Amino acid sequence: MEKILNRVAYYSSHADELVYLMQMRKEFKQFKPSELRLDDLSSQRNDEDYCYEALKKVSRSFSVVIQQLPKELRNPVCLFYLILRGLDTIEDDMKLDEATKKELLLKFSDDINLKEFNLKNIGDTQDYQDLMLHFDKVIRAYRHLDSGYRTVITEITKEMAIGMEKYANRSIVSYADWDDYCHYVAGLVGIGLSQLFLNSGIESSENLADEELSNEMGLFLQKTNIIRDFAEDLEEGRVFWPEASWKHKTTSISQLQQEENNGISALNEMIINALTHVPACLKYLRSLTNKDVFRFCAIPQLMAIATLKKLYNNPDVLHKNIKIHRGRTAKYFIAIQNYSNTEREFVSILKHLEKKDATGKIKSILDSL
Repeated sequence: MEKILNRVAYYSSHADELVYLMQMRKEFKQFKPSELRLDDLSSQRNDEDYCYEALKKVSRSFSVVIQQLPKELRNPVCLFYLILRGLDTIEDDMKLDEATKKELLLKFSDDINLKEFNLKNIGDTQDYQDLMLHFDKVIRAYRHLDSGYRTVITEITKEMAIGMEKYANRSIVSYADWDDYCHYVAGLVGIGLSQLFLNSGIESSENLADEELSNEMGLFLQKTNIIRDFAEDLEEGRVFWPEASWKHKTTSISQLQQEENNGISALNEMIINALTHVPACLKYLRSLTNKDVFRFCAIPQLMAIATLKKLYNNPDVLHKNIKIHRGRTAKYFIAIQNYSNTEREFVSILKHLEKKDATGKIKSILDSL
C-alpha cells in the first residue's frame, strides 16, 4: 500500500511522465514479437523465439531498447548481449569453485564457435539458470550471423573473460583500477557495439572507431550501476567501490552505512568521477547519424545521468537500491528523438547538480561541453 501511495504522490506532481508511461505501454502492446525474429527460416523458429524470450527475462530494460534498433542490428546486438550475459552468469556464480570457473570463462569465446553446449545449475537466479541450460539455442542463432559480427562478438567475449579472471581475486584500490575494471565489464561492450554499428554500414563516423570514446560510454553506465548498487553488493559480500573513495574517510567500507557523513562524501566523490565521462558520451552521441541507433545509445545514457542526479547527496543509497521512476524512463524512451534535446537534458541535470557541488568540479565539466 505504501508503494502505491508513494507512486500516486509522485505522479500527481509529474503528470507528464504518467502520460509518457501510458504511451510507451501502448506502443509495446502494438509491437509484434515476430518482427524480432532472426529470420524467417522455419527450422530456426524455436531458437529465434527462445533468444528473444530469454532476453526479456534476463534484461527487461535491454529488451525494451533493442526493439527500436534498425532490423539489421537487432539480431547481432541481441545475441551479443546474451553471449556476454552467459559469460557474466558464470562469473557471478558463487557456487563454482575457482578452477572450474576459470576454465569455463577462458574457454567460452572458443567454445561458442566450436560446439553447441549447455551448462546445468549455473546462475544465481532461475532465469539465468534457464539461459545456461538452453545456451545451445543461443549458439545456433549466433552462428547464423554474418562472419563480421561473429568476429566482433568473439573478440570482445575473449577480452572480457580475461578481465573477469584478472579481477577474480583482486581488490579495486585506486580510481585507475576502477576504470580498468569497468573497461573489462562494460567499456568492452561499448567498443563491441560501436564495431557492430560500423560493421552494419548503418553508421560510419570515425569517432565510433575511437575505442577510448566507446569505452567511456560503457564506463559511465557501469559506474552509475556500481554507485547505485552499493547496499545490495555490500549485503552479498561484494565490493566495487574503489578503496580510494572511502579508505581515507573510515576504517572499513561497511562503516559508511553508520557514518553517513563519510558515506555521502564518498558517494558524491564517486558520482563526480562518473560525471567526468559526460563530455565523451555527448561527443559520441553527436557522431551518430541513424535516429534509431542514436536513441538506442542515448536512452541508457540519459537514464544513467538521471540516476546520478537522484543518488547525489542521498543517504538512502547507503542502505538500499535507488531507482528512478518508470515514468522518467518512459519520458526518455518516447521524448528523446535527437541530439539537441538529449544534450539539453544532460546540461539541465548538470546545472542542477552544480548548485550542490562545493568542489567546483561539476562546473568544470559543464564548461568543457
